[in-house]
Amino acid sequence: MERVAALDLLRGLAALAVAIPHYIMLSGSTAAAPEIVSVLAVEVFFVLSGFVLGPQILRCLHTGRAGDLGIFLVRRWMRTIPPYLFAMALIAAIAGHVSLANLARYAFYVENLTSLRIADDFFPVAWSLSIEEWFYIAFPGLLLIASRVMRGNGDRFAVIVALCFIGAITTLRLAFGDLDDWGPNVRRVVVFRIDSIAYGFLLFMFVRHGASGTSRSWQALLRLPAAAVLFLATAAIAGVLTWRIGAVQSHLAETLYPFAAAAFGMAAILMAYAAGSVFQRSALAQFCYFLGRVSYSLYLFHFSVALTITPLLAGLPMTVRLLLYLGICVGLSAVFYRVFERPILAARPGYRRSAETQAIEGLGLAAGAGPAA
Repeated sequence: MERVAALDLLRGLAALAVAIPHYIMLSGSTAAAPEIVSVLAVEVFFVLSGFVLGPQILRCLHTGRAGDLGIFLVRRWMRTIPPYLFAMALIAAIAGHVSLANLARYAFYVENLTSLRIADDFFPVAWSLSIEEWFYIAFPGLLLIASRVMRGNGDRFAVIVALCFIGAITTLRLAFGDLDDWGPNVRRVVVFRIDSIAYGFLLFMFVRHGASGTSRSWQALLRLPAAAVLFLATAAIAGVLTWRIGAVQSHLAETLYPFAAAAFGMAAILMAYAAGSVFQRSALAQFCYFLGRVSYSLYLFHFSVALTITPLLAGLPMTVRLLLYLGICVGLSAVFYRVFERPILAARPGYRRSAETQAIEGLGLAAGAGPAA
């Protein structure tokens, strides 16, 4: 399948929008803006995962074969787990004095399953990857089970199941989420945030049908001007809510945040999708592909790099420190992708192609998912 330059660019920019604020905060900045940017960038990753994995998830539903779900999981695990374990071991070595119990929690993605209560959170980016991993199992598995029980496997059925999934997780979050300790007990917890990726799947279904539909309102959202306006509006709302949570711990803002964050992520993807043809045909396409390929490594390793070099660069101007940091992060990520990730990706099993597969792939969503493409 052809890669989508605009989606690769979005993934790369989202990874940078996490890495740069983290370095600024580790350097002693107490400004709210860097944290807000990094928080919302992770939300883009979540929605992007559901959007780009949509064709594979829908294929599993349409064929109804457990073997396709197995291939989906093996492909995801081969893509995500080996680099994750490598990065975990590296940052554990840098941090030092890490208990075996904590290593096991991170290795099996259970450190934030129901709450993030770890005395030594040495791998702070891992919480979002746990949410991704559990979604890979929970949502496609639920689709197949619901399909066999209710004997449905069409697109409308997939949308209904996705809406029910989001509704169930939302109800769980509203009923049991601890708003007084919202960050570690709600925002970064698997059972309360796994629905954030399902919004991306819904967006995929919207684009899948809106791209060929006749509704003018749907078609308008797939054009760049409307998508850009929607992106700016949702960014403002999500940004204000995130600021309110940090400034005054507003329970109302905490309640609304997951919906606003999902809307922001969906708007960012719509804008990238609407601009797809512009980037696909431009001289920047190869640069976009490069950013997309190294984004997962950048997401995984930037914190280790920041911890290592921050004390060494303390005497330099901030601009110089930031440029050196980014150069090291991107360079190491590029080498890691070429030496470690690419051979594993090449060894992944493929699906048996069919007319249905080709129809789904016709949207051209070959750019990888989330930070774990």
